[in-house]
Amino acid sequence: MKLVLLHPPKFNQVWAGVPDVFNDKKAYVWPPMGIMYLTSYLRQNSSHDVTYLDAVPYDWSYEQTVREVLKHDPDVVGVTATTHNVLNAAMMFRLLEQAAPDVVRIFGGPHIAAFPDEALAWPEVDYAFQGDAEKPLKEFLDALEEGESPRDIPGLHWREDGEHKRCHPYEPIDDLDFFPFPDRHSVPHNLYYTPSNIKKYSTTIFGSRGCPNHCVFCTVPHRFRARSPENIVDEMAYCKDVLGVEDFHFCDDLFNYSEERVIAISEEILRRNLDVLWGFKASCKAVSPEMLRIARRAGCYRMHWGVETGTDEGLKALNKTLTTDRIIEVFNWSRAANIRNIAYMMVACPHEQTRDQIFDTARFVRKLKPDYVVYALFTPYADAPIFQEGIDLGLWKGDEWLNFIRDPQLGYELPTVWTQYFTEPELFQIFKELHRQFYMNPLVIARTLMTVNNPTHLLRILRGGLQILKLETIRSGSRRL
Repeated sequence: MKLVLLHPPKFNQVWAGVPDVFNDKKAYVWPPMGIMYLTSYLRQNSSHDVTYLDAVPYDWSYEQTVREVLKHDPDVVGVTATTHNVLNAAMMFRLLEQAAPDVVRIFGGPHIAAFPDEALAWPEVDYAFQGDAEKPLKEFLDALEEGESPRDIPGLHWREDGEHKRCHPYEPIDDLDFFPFPDRHSVPHNLYYTPSNIKKYSTTIFGSRGCPNHCVFCTVPHRFRARSPENIVDEMAYCKDVLGVEDFHFCDDLFNYSEERVIAISEEILRRNLDVLWGFKASCKAVSPEMLRIARRAGCYRMHWGVETGTDEGLKALNKTLTTDRIIEVFNWSRAANIRNIAYMMVACPHEQTRDQIFDTARFVRKLKPDYVVYALFTPYADAPIFQEGIDLGLWKGDEWLNFIRDPQLGYELPTVWTQYFTEPELFQIFKELHRQFYMNPLVIARTLMTVNNPTHLLRILRGGLQILKLETIRSGSRRL
């Protein structure tokens, strides 16, 4: 079978907490790791002809993307999407159905995990996969090639006589070392970059899947599974030796599941004398000075801390199980280890009822003294526990997101910020003010420029500064940018 796996264009994302000026191609382009894993697994474990295409780095239009897909004369096309990117996925399915009605069309990605019951609401979708799809997709293609029904494959959804049908859930594989490394060759790796990496060639990497924490705003699956340190460092060494990549950003939802895990990975890098730079998304819970010192020796120079809010009451409300004193302590440890700190903060959480309470977050950020801060307006994701509270308070109707998901169209007004105490325009002005306070500070500008160590790094810093300046030109009240 000929299969094309597609990462669709990103023209009409639903704004979720961060304006599109911080999410467009000028800010960053991350590789679509999910379909890259699918591609490598299928190529290694089947005889099917598999191609993956990514429309984002090429800025392909919807129509051009479909033309690129059909150049490969596929029997099956798979499209991946998050919930906030479903409009783009819907456009792909609609155009593919028009241009090639005989092609089998399958839908996958985080959106299906979040909304499996709506997966087959679009008539242009033939099948959908919920959960890890490496092995189920192979079985699906095998069944089609052999002329058999694929409908007993775990995790599969389909439509029969107008009704939504599903097989029993797929049991995820705990041993992630089982999977081959993601395909990094189908799309040139130099088309991807992250804003905080400093080397010329950088990439993202996953060391685990899932997160065991239960923050009220999060929708990540709670089953945590991790690759071995040896397997992770094998991939880093491959990327450096074959692709020349020297800078890695771990996209794990929780990389420091334990101090011991980070130490083991760091020690494996040191044992091999692998000269690389890296950073990861971190919690302030499983951290120690020893862990940070060893990680720094192994090339870790950047920590992305999920701080979220600046008061103990707020942390408790978000179910973060941390204190502000602990967060300050961890930032001091990290700074002492000569690691750059990036604080991720949420603005206008449900517990913040006044401007002064919101700006407690800014005052707390000043205590942390991070190198960078990433602000985002608190976003009530439609499948997160906090969303139902908004329904109960009358902030939005329970079916607004579901109606959009079932028939994505331009022009929908969707609840994307918490408006119990502030209007959306008020929140957006606060959002701008917080950025001004931090990034227009001469000390922050000077400290940032002092970190520059090569032209690529300088270019990324200047590009980031331009994005912050562009923020001032964006109007409030736009839920789709």
